[in-house]
Amino acid sequence: MAFGVAVVLLLVVVPGASAAPPANDKFENAETLGPSLPVQVSRSNVDATKEESGDPFVTFSAGHSVWFKWQAANTGFVTVGSCEASFRTKVAVFTGAELGSLTRVSSTNADEGPHCPFEGREYTFKGEAGTAYTIMVDGDGFSFGETPPTEGDFTLRIEATPPPSNDDFADAENFSSSLEEEFEGEAFYWGSIFGYNWNATEQVGEPDHVGGPHGASVWYSWKAPASGEARISVGFFSGLRIGVYRGSGLGALDLLLSGLGPTGSASFTATAGATYKIAVYGLLDGSSGEPQMNSFQFNISMRVPVMANPGDQEDTAPSPPPDISRPNTKITKRVLKGVPSAWVFSFSSNEPGSTFECKLDKRPFKKCRSSKTFKRLKPGKHTLKVRAVDLSGNVDKSPAVVRFTVPGKAAAKR
Repeated sequence: MAFGVAVVLLLVVVPGASAAPPANDKFENAETLGPSLPVQVSRSNVDATKEESGDPFVTFSAGHSVWFKWQAANTGFVTVGSCEASFRTKVAVFTGAELGSLTRVSSTNADEGPHCPFEGREYTFKGEAGTAYTIMVDGDGFSFGETPPTEGDFTLRIEATPPPSNDDFADAENFSSSLEEEFEGEAFYWGSIFGYNWNATEQVGEPDHVGGPHGASVWYSWKAPASGEARISVGFFSGLRIGVYRGSGLGALDLLLSGLGPTGSASFTATAGATYKIAVYGLLDGSSGEPQMNSFQFNISMRVPVMANPGDQEDTAPSPPPDISRPNTKITKRVLKGVPSAWVFSFSSNEPGSTFECKLDKRPFKKCRSSKTFKRLKPGKHTLKVRAVDLSGNVDKSPAVVRFTVPGKAAAKR
C-alpha cells in the first residue's frame, strides 16, 4: 500500500514535458527574411505568447504572435500574407525599430488582397527600397460562440503584387449573375466580385473619366439581364471612382454615368440585353502625383417589376442564330477557413447566366452554385473540376481544374 502511495506522489510532482515557444516569439528575436521576392516560409506559432508590454493593437489578435523582419530591395507594390494555414491567422505589417513606436503600414479593407481579401490575413502596400518592415503573424480570436483555434502551422508569403488581369479594355472581366425568383411582384438581381487596381495602368486613347486627373483603371463588361435602374458600387472605403460606357471599342465609347461622388456607388438606367463597359479608376493624389490604388468589392444590383423576358422586349428584332459556342469556366477564388476546416471556391463563366457542374476527385459531375464549400475533407490531395453550362445548354468541354491539399495534422485535430 505504501509503495502505491509513493508511486502516486512521484507522478504528481514530476512535471510533464512542454514545448518551447518559437524562436521568433519575441519582437527582438524577429526572424530576418531575405529581400529577394518571392519569399515563402512555413512556420508555427504554437506556444507563442504576446509581448510582456503588449502587442501592437490588431483587431481580434489572440496573443500568440511571432515576428519577422524584411527589407525591401526595390520600390513597388508588395503583398504580405498567410492565406495558407491550419488556423485562421491575423497579419500586420509595421515600420519602426522599437516595439512601442511601430507604425501600421496597411490596416483597412481596401488594403487587403488579392489572394484572400477581407479576412485580415493579407495586405498589399507600396514598399520603399531600403525600408525595413516588421511583420507580425498571430491567430484570429474572433468568434460568435466556440473559441476557434489560434495556434498552428502557417505559410508566410511576400511577393510582388501581380498586376490585375483586366487592366486593359480588351481584357475586361465579364461580370455575370442572374435574376432571382420574384417576390411580391419584383425580381432581384445581385452580383459581386473582388477586384483591385494595384499596378494598373492607363491605356493610350482611354476616355477622359470624370472627376479630374486619373489613372490605374481596370475594366469590366456587363450585360443587363433586364431593363430598370442598376446600382453599381465599389465600396465607400476604396476611394475609387466608376465610369459606365456603351460602345465596342476603346476609342468609341459613350459615357452614361458621370459626376460620381467619392462614395463609390451610383445608379443608371439599364436596357435589357445591352452590354456596358465599366471602368474602375483612381484619381491622382495631389502630393504624390500617383492615382489611388486599392482593392474593392465590385457590386451590381437591380430590382425589376417583373421577371424580364428579353423576347418580349425586342419584338421587332430578328431572331438570333442558335448559340452553339461553348462557355469557358474560371475558378475565381479559393479560401481556407479555420473553424471548421472549409475550402470555398467561386466560379465564373464568360457567358452571363451560366450554371455550373462540379466534380470532386472521383465523384461524378453534379450541379452546383457559383460558390461551393467543402467541409471536413479527408487529409491529402484533392482535385476539383468545374464546368459551365450556358443558357443554350452548351457545356464547357475543358473544365477548370484546381488541386489543393488538406493538411493531415490540422484535419486530424478536427
